[in-house]
Amino acid sequence: MGIVKLIFVVLLVFVGFYLLKKFRKLSGKMAQRPSTNKILACSVCNMHIPESEAIIQNGKVYCSKEHLK
Repeated sequence: MGIVKLIFVVLLVFVGFYLLKKFRKLSGKMAQRPSTNKILACSVCNMHIPESEAIIQNGKVYCSKEHLK
């Protein structure tokens, strides 16, 4: 009965290391994704905002309609 427990523990450790290695590989790939959304600075207050939320007019960047006026 002792040898069966030993084999079972060795298999559990092997599977644990295998899953840990696979998880680290996946999380590393996710962290390396480049961001497609640029950060821009408002021409009036210099607040940094994502490009998707910015108002761009005449080549200048604005963070709100108030700063556009």
